[in-house]
Amino acid sequence: MNRNTWITTPVRERRSVQGFTIWSASLNLLLFGALLVIALRVVPGYVEYLTVKDVITRAAQEHDPRSETVTDLKMRIAKLLNTNQIYDVSADNIKVYRERGVIVIDARYEKRFPFFWILDGVMKFDDLLVETAQAGRA
Repeated sequence: MNRNTWITTPVRERRSVQGFTIWSASLNLLLFGALLVIALRVVPGYVEYLTVKDVITRAAQEHDPRSETVTDLKMRIAKLLNTNQIYDVSADNIKVYRERGVIVIDARYEKRFPFFWILDGVMKFDDLLVETAQAGRA
């Protein structure tokens, strides 16, 4: 056979699939929506926790044990919480007591919030335990 006499078969054109199908687009939108709902439920609680942590540490650092009492410290914490518009944690829920010569501020709490239908979320903040400086320290 001659090279020029080969019988050529028509080449089938391949269809290239581009873009999203309706199923992949809807699945992506569903996942994006679920992540958005989770973020909108979790982020405000976490931002509030950071604010409470800042209030507690600032009150503990600025506390002068020689001139202020436990009641003064508790009142200062209540004012700072009110100023920063923290409403989920009240000054009544924060325990302020004296132990081993220092004043301890125990503001540990947990926050519960609804996710979907019967699913709830729980955020536990257990690191909000702060001690003030001793009276003898300078």
